[in-house]
Amino acid sequence: MIGRKIILVAGGTGGHVFPAISLAEKLKGMGHDILIITDLRGKKFGIEKNGMSVKYINVKNPSQKNLFVKMIAIFTLIKGTILSWKIISDFGADVVVGFGGYPSLSPLLVSHWMRVPSILHEQNAVLGRANRWLMKRATFIAKSFKNTSGLNDKKIVSCLTGNPVRTGFLSSREISAPTLAAKSDINLLIVGGSLGARFLSEAVPSAIASLNKQLRQRLVIKQQCRIEDIQNVNRIYEKAGIKFELKTFFHQMPEMLQEAHLVISRSGASTVAELAVVGRPAIFIPYPSAIDNHQHKNTIDMVKAGGAWCCEETDLKPEALADIIKSVLTDENIYNTATIASRNCGIPDAVERLANLVLRAASRSSDSRTLSSAMLVNALGLILFYELGG
Repeated sequence: MIGRKIILVAGGTGGHVFPAISLAEKLKGMGHDILIITDLRGKKFGIEKNGMSVKYINVKNPSQKNLFVKMIAIFTLIKGTILSWKIISDFGADVVVGFGGYPSLSPLLVSHWMRVPSILHEQNAVLGRANRWLMKRATFIAKSFKNTSGLNDKKIVSCLTGNPVRTGFLSSREISAPTLAAKSDINLLIVGGSLGARFLSEAVPSAIASLNKQLRQRLVIKQQCRIEDIQNVNRIYEKAGIKFELKTFFHQMPEMLQEAHLVISRSGASTVAELAVVGRPAIFIPYPSAIDNHQHKNTIDMVKAGGAWCCEETDLKPEALADIIKSVLTDENIYNTATIASRNCGIPDAVERLANLVLRAASRSSDSRTLSSAMLVNALGLILFYELGG
């Protein structure tokens, strides 16, 4: 097999970076030469520790109300476009894979002008803004959900690959879900994203505290909280006589999912993918301000299958949440059915599917990777057009 030169581009958040790292590890293990491009936020993930080559582009988010700040951000994107041209040229990329976020815009646009095949991977059930704008310039679109909205052009070739998850979650998939044995502990995991979520720290403890004493005494709760919420959550659980552990961040998430009977969480794309791969029932409370309401749409397939429940934050009352928790954790049939349904929604071979698609795109690569000055000007013009609302 011919070793390919592959560039992966990801915005510097976990939802973009972790799938990119999973793919990078897979492709590198197959003997391909991998380069990751991200913005400065990506430094916190320590990508280099895994022996990966990384280039950081200092770009700012242009979605700003302040005109001066917005213009500075657009200027960084223009600089990022010129730097992307140099990186792609020097590396001699056979294919460029974008994982979304505004930092992916410049490298993917440059790859188009250089006639380098490209793939856009969309983690959410709604095509993101950058991917929507780039999709007609991409060779393939890789979807994480079967019914991803925003793909209305029949000429666009989309493939269902799923969302790659870290190897720890794949190992946890091999461990059977814990049973609801009579009088035994019930593990409840509550997570709200990398910085926790205020609503989950307010509504969820109140709902749990309202459960009957017999069920409360069996609960063992691990909850991610913002530091400013820990004291109040601690007080509620202590008063309710519940065993608990509160942290601002949990590092061993695969092992914690492995032990969990039920998970209550936001519904970011990575969270949904991880839960489905491991196969654990979930109560999703989508972040209401997510762009295009994508967190709600991320839950649709799993809810329809019977592996999860979706509760909108704006309408959710503690009593209603308590009723769902009680029904799942006290009815063995509901629990077992949801566990199986959740697992059936998982795509554990997502990274293999995506890697195969990348190599399929790379096979279309030619030796024509030059970018004339006129093409570069056009690329920069398109960046400005995009950022100024075109």
